[in-house]
Amino acid sequence: MYRIAGDQASKLKIWPVFAVPGQCGFKCLAVVGPTLAKFYFVRVLTGANKNRKLSSNISGATRPTSSRVRKSIFDILWSRVGIEDKLVLDLFAGTGALGIEALSRGAREVYFVDQSRAAVKVIKENLSGLEIEPSRATVRTATYKDFLKGYSGDRFDIAFLDPPYAFNDWNELLLEVPAAIMVCETGSPIELPAGIEKLVERKYGTTLVTLISSSDPGN
Repeated sequence: MYRIAGDQASKLKIWPVFAVPGQCGFKCLAVVGPTLAKFYFVRVLTGANKNRKLSSNISGATRPTSSRVRKSIFDILWSRVGIEDKLVLDLFAGTGALGIEALSRGAREVYFVDQSRAAVKVIKENLSGLEIEPSRATVRTATYKDFLKGYSGDRFDIAFLDPPYAFNDWNELLLEVPAAIMVCETGSPIELPAGIEKLVERKYGTTLVTLISSSDPGN
């Protein structure tokens, strides 16, 4: 029997069939025969949907935020601005794990945006599986530029910005996102443009989390 902790991808050589008890409250089956298996556990950490499993079956290019990093992000947000009744943007949403975690913790509404149709399909499946009220979740298939260009709603209280690590348009992005607080996930430090203040910066393995705020109320 093998135990796989957390929601990290683990590689194991597995010969017989095993039921694998994860720490996320559900089981999965390992494959038969000598092979290299990957296990991705993604679950809601706390709140109304605590321990509910999320689908993360998109592609190998998608990099779901680990449980450790998600917990840290929401602990920081909770201590500084809270989550309840907040309007949230999950840009480059992927599986939607960050936005769904916000909904589970009481966010008023979350906008999920990703340019991948496969990602948007998974986000909708996750929202449906959790029976999230449609009025609390808006899902868009769009590039970040197209979404921001066309958005004319209220300023977001919190924006999650988790693009691929190769992304290099941070200066433009941070000036365009209409949010009071932005949570950035990167592989290395980012240079902040004028008018953007760094509040917190923490590193978890290869992931750097930077919490920033905009001094421009129009941003």
